[in-house]
Amino acid sequence: MKKAMIVLICFLFIGNISCNNLLKEVPLDRYSPENSFSDKAQFESALAHIYLQIRTDLYARTDAVSSFDMLGVDADLGDLRTPPTAYAPLFSWDLLNADNSFSSQWFSRLYKWISYANTILDQAEKSEAKWKSAAEKNAVTGEAKFLRAFAYHFLANMWGGVPLVTTQTTVPKEDYARASREAIYKQCEADLQFAAQHMPSLDAVKGGRASKEAANHLLAEIEICLKNYDAAIAAA
Repeated sequence: MKKAMIVLICFLFIGNISCNNLLKEVPLDRYSPENSFSDKAQFESALAHIYLQIRTDLYARTDAVSSFDMLGVDADLGDLRTPPTAYAPLFSWDLLNADNSFSSQWFSRLYKWISYANTILDQAEKSEAKWKSAAEKNAVTGEAKFLRAFAYHFLANMWGGVPLVTTQTTVPKEDYARASREAIYKQCEADLQFAAQHMPSLDAVKGGRASKEAANHLLAEIEICLKNYDAAIAAA
């Protein structure tokens, strides 16, 4: 009887494990972070999507380039294709606030770039990601960090202190705290130092993608913002 009970308990234990595995969902009909980051090719596709988003936001939207370039500088309204009233906040700082659609849209777009980069960086550390070498992984994560710093340097330049998010967001969150402008620049500095060390040189990248030289150039700008002038000279 005792032996029979032991056998029964063993079967129940095995059955419980089997049921848990059976109920584990593995999405095969759609892309998700769980099934989209297993090798370099998939990470390259994710990086390409960030470039697509940047290109769309900067060059494929009506007047996006001209309006983005006017932030913080004197500009002429003569070549704008839309009524000047749409750009009034760019020339009257009391109108440039969180309620203005222009500033809120660009704020959201920049954080979208950051969100994509954070997803790549988080997924690169998971066991599902198969890398041929540390150099292969570092090149991918270095490029993602460059793109994240590219977005954050715009945010810090235009808004000062902003929320600093460096991990993938998987659930709704509303309690973001505002980091200082210096903290944002420091994060950019760390990201760009890593990127400059691990990204390929200009002659080794395909057209349109960032390179080691681009990382060093942006790093020099960040060092100037941090008043690290010797470091800026070294990066340049």
